[in-house]
Amino acid sequence: MPDPKITGTGYVKREEFKLFADVSASGAVAPEWELQGDKIEDLSIEMNANVETTADITGVTTTTLDKYEEQTSVEPYRARKESKLFAILYDIVKYRKTLSDVERKFLCVNIFSNADATYDAWAQDCIIEVQSYGGDTKGLSIPYNIHWTGSRTYGTATITDGKVTFTAATSQPVGGEV
Repeated sequence: MPDPKITGTGYVKREEFKLFADVSASGAVAPEWELQGDKIEDLSIEMNANVETTADITGVTTTTLDKYEEQTSVEPYRARKESKLFAILYDIVKYRKTLSDVERKFLCVNIFSNADATYDAWAQDCIIEVQSYGGDTKGLSIPYNIHWTGSRTYGTATITDGKVTFTAATSQPVGGEV
């Protein structure tokens, strides 16, 4: 898999990393991506690395990092009637859905990695955990956590007239390789 093309100098703007949720109907052939982040000032993938440090009897310290338990907190999340993700979140709350009923795919697109309007991207299965339902007088809030599960599918994304198309790479890294 080719390395992403990051060119130029200077800081990367936050809006150059985009997060999309697959809001397609159950059983749909192709995903339908909805951009996340409206009215949200901080949205990060928390890596939550599992790091273990041990010292042996000779005084030598060894540190290992064996996995990540990634999570993203999406809050505040204000309900918008036109949002298909809101309908999905509402359905989770209304019917107290669990297990496979709260699984969705999310897509990370790195606009700063641009090669002819094609961006470095990955898609990954996730579990949606609704944090709460209600809120204050500013509007109905339904903040949620994304628990990233399984392997990433690496590839590229294009965005044309607000519509995202993800294309998986023909070869995927093995294990933790990038």
